[in-house]
Amino acid sequence: MSRRVLLVEPNYKNKYIPLNLMKLSWYFRRVCGDDVRFFKGDLKHFAAQLLLEEFFHGEVDKQNLFAPDKNNAAQKFGRHEKILAEFIRTGKKILLEAVPNLRGDFFYEDALAELHRRFKAGNFPTFDIICVNSLFTFFFDETVRTINGVKKFLVDGGKIFVGGVAATLVPNFFEQATGITPHRGLLDKPTDLGKTDDTIIDMLPPDYSILDEIDYKYPAADAYLTYTTRGCIRKCPFCAVSKLEPEYKDHVEIFSQLRQIESQFGARRNLLLMDNNVLASRKFDEIVDEIIACGFGKGTTYLPPDEYTITLKNLREGFNDRAYLRKMIRLYDELEKKLPEELAGKFYAMREKNFLLSVPSATAEKFFEPDEFVRPLFEKYFKRKLLTRYVDFNQGLDARLIDEHKMSRLAELNLRPMRIAFDHIEQQEIYKRAIRLAAKYGVRDLSNYLLYNFTDTPEDFYNRLRINIELCEELDVSIYSFPMKYCPIDDPKYFGNREYIGQHWNRKFIRAIQAIINATKGKVGRGREFFEKAFGKNLDEFRELLFMPETFIIYRARYEDNLTAQWHEKFLSLDDAERLEAEQIIAANKFSDEDISRVTSEKIRDVLNFYLVRR
Repeated sequence: MSRRVLLVEPNYKNKYIPLNLMKLSWYFRRVCGDDVRFFKGDLKHFAAQLLLEEFFHGEVDKQNLFAPDKNNAAQKFGRHEKILAEFIRTGKKILLEAVPNLRGDFFYEDALAELHRRFKAGNFPTFDIICVNSLFTFFFDETVRTINGVKKFLVDGGKIFVGGVAATLVPNFFEQATGITPHRGLLDKPTDLGKTDDTIIDMLPPDYSILDEIDYKYPAADAYLTYTTRGCIRKCPFCAVSKLEPEYKDHVEIFSQLRQIESQFGARRNLLLMDNNVLASRKFDEIVDEIIACGFGKGTTYLPPDEYTITLKNLREGFNDRAYLRKMIRLYDELEKKLPEELAGKFYAMREKNFLLSVPSATAEKFFEPDEFVRPLFEKYFKRKLLTRYVDFNQGLDARLIDEHKMSRLAELNLRPMRIAFDHIEQQEIYKRAIRLAAKYGVRDLSNYLLYNFTDTPEDFYNRLRINIELCEELDVSIYSFPMKYCPIDDPKYFGNREYIGQHWNRKFIRAIQAIINATKGKVGRGREFFEKAFGKNLDEFRELLFMPETFIIYRARYEDNLTAQWHEKFLSLDDAERLEAEQIIAANKFSDEDISRVTSEKIRDVLNFYLVRR
């Protein structure tokens, strides 16, 4: 018997697709034959949407208050689904005034009123199994709210499973907050989630169709996201990999998985590899060969798939109608905007006749009938162009393991960017050698992660950034640095926030760095002039920037010739004892008229008053 399965990602912003939920979708849908649904967003809106679907396609309650023909309500009111969902959520009757032919029809009004009552009572449609993903620990509160929120959607006797990164790192805290014991680690055992078959969920291809069930758009959705290895040979104290993937696996085969994805969902442009240390693999050469065989060798290109054909194919096969009805309506909407006026009119008339103007009223069969008319339009107005495709070892490469052979093999790939970590100033010679090898083998687009706020000093951080600027000039390469602030991942005082301050740092320094890199969207590019403007020409200027009022850092151009110059003059005029006292106050990064008035030195107060300036 088919079960109803709900997969949920909490309502936080994230770049990458929820790989573990997508593999679970493939398992429940393909292996078990279950009815699978994915949601990311506000659970109240989800509840209203589920209840609205009952209005369109089912019974409102057990008393058969509303049991229309399957598509009657959907055909009448499907185009107004957002308004009707808002009414179910809020009960504001004025909303119904905007829905033609609804006011005065007491049958439908009563049905909607009953659904609003159910919404208020928390009487929502239910699921047999609910799986909730977790990501970073600083999303702990939002994830807990989501876990507790989905309990209203669980059928009596149903099961809720919680897993993912944060759930693995701090499982006890999730259990205390939700009463649910999380699944820890990967889904790499036959007994995971209490199942009895021998399927290894982690080895399944991800179900990309679920991404079309929701409004949220993942920036990296047009990529194969996978692993060619698991784990890491290092046990760095700042890193969670040893807990998330404790066993190092030399090779995870990806060729067949990518081919399955291409066959079912269409090819992806890029290959996003989440390996934590691919260079440690004894099968590194096999991995490179496999990546090339998958179509990501140097110079390879990619023709985007025909989305219309793929969507129609999956509708014919009955593969996730919920997703592909939404996608086809979106494709129809995009096509209609491209058509000349007269043809657009004919196209609209066809849609109206076949109830293909909205998702609730659409059925898969109605898309098959006009295919002869529609397909040539998509071929004419949706031009597909060859694109270069790229490989990205997103978690970074270990500079300590780079040698001539490995770099020559990496250079056989369409690698962009090559990411190399530079977490410690003590590794600068190893790092420089790795960058010079990359340049030698023609790799010119590089990126690196710079950990700070750990055991490093601000001076270490500045020097690592400056080394990148100098390497760019020396080798004529492009290196983008991504500063990453360290925060303990399992300390209960800090894992739910980002407030940890390293031993050589303080609140003001952290805020100053964040203010600088926020202006560059989190990255620091090549170019000496820009770097020296942003971070200072030398360590003395950098240190002064760290103490500069935050407003003057953010609005550099507005203030640098007036208030910033005045602050700088007064700050430098302090003697050693006054400077030490002022810096201790500034380091706390808390400024108010009351606090400043308690400072006895007039010269220090004159400096501190600049920190009260806002926009």
